[in-house]
Amino acid sequence: MRFIHVSDLHLGKRVHEFPMIEDQMIVLDSIVDLCERERPDAIVIAGDVYDKAIPSIEAIDLFERFLIRLSELSVPILMIAGNHDSGERLSFGSSFLEKHDIHIAGVFNGVIPSVEVASGADQWTTFHLLPFIRAGHVRRFFPDREIRTVEEAVEAALSRVTRGRGQQVLIAHQFVVARGSELVRSDSETLQVGTADEIDVSLFSTFDYVALGHLHGKQRVGRRDVFYSGSPLPYSFSEVNQVKGALIVDMTADGTVTVRQEPLERRRDMRRIRGTLSELLEQGVHLKRIDDKARFDYLEVTLTDKGPVVDPMSRLRDVYPHVMRLLFERKRSGSSESETLIAKSDLTKKSPVDLFSEFFNRQLNRSLTDEQLRVVREVTARAEDILGGGEV
Repeated sequence: MRFIHVSDLHLGKRVHEFPMIEDQMIVLDSIVDLCERERPDAIVIAGDVYDKAIPSIEAIDLFERFLIRLSELSVPILMIAGNHDSGERLSFGSSFLEKHDIHIAGVFNGVIPSVEVASGADQWTTFHLLPFIRAGHVRRFFPDREIRTVEEAVEAALSRVTRGRGQQVLIAHQFVVARGSELVRSDSETLQVGTADEIDVSLFSTFDYVALGHLHGKQRVGRRDVFYSGSPLPYSFSEVNQVKGALIVDMTADGTVTVRQEPLERRRDMRRIRGTLSELLEQGVHLKRIDDKARFDYLEVTLTDKGPVVDPMSRLRDVYPHVMRLLFERKRSGSSESETLIAKSDLTKKSPVDLFSEFFNRQLNRSLTDEQLRVVREVTARAEDILGGGEV
């Protein structure tokens, strides 16, 4: 059995207000190309198909186009809803789609649907589809069980699994952990508070492979064959160093499981750069002169200028059109002073010039020059004249 494991497509997502729909179109086409090369027996999509419960028309059209292309390969498609999806909307038309070998589990209804997939003469694998659940989704189906946590909810749901032929694969979209080990997290994920949503990997000991979605970095959970495929694209700058792609899973009759990651085509990369404004503009002009496409990457820019800079975002976007985020690095000397910029008592004790001078020093870690101080005094005097000598 060979299948392709992907998750967290987040179709329709915007990153720092930049629409990602064209990037997603390219990566979905790359997944189809990968399927054509690898000839899998099944395709697994482990949740978060869409970024929002009510997706945009562009996102829906893109996913429909993707499903049409995949269905032309005559390969079973196995899909579940994630926490970003509306399970009801995702599973609309699922009875019809099932006739075309597209299997969708959108909402937990008391049972975990199973699909048996053939992979050669008399070789079978059973896939179990568990959509994203919380304790409240499950309680009514188990009136005799006390279900307080997500882990207890998943344990109860798994008690309804009906084993099929061959090896057993679970598809799930939850926060699965191996106690005592750290997982790679990303800023673009929905964060959990405390441990209420954690599920110990030991719950899945009866499965030969667990195809997970939810975390955006590709990673193995514990020592078993439990894998997050990760998102196919980076959706935050905390993911710039993660290797993105799709997982190719091969399972043999003797129980051996091998997993490898294959890269997917991207429209552009996501990077972090830092330096003074003049340095970065000079580098950008050079990239433009040599027609280097790197200047079109999605960028988080950290400026290290010591002094004020004029209109930095517009100037940066003249040479780097896709600056998503602009940060300023202000080095401060060690100080035990309060973080409050101006104490309330200072408002009556200090002049406007003194208050501004102190504010300037706190922000830039240096004093006003004589010329700057002259300008501040002149502006303050004019303001006091306009206000009739009252407080500014």
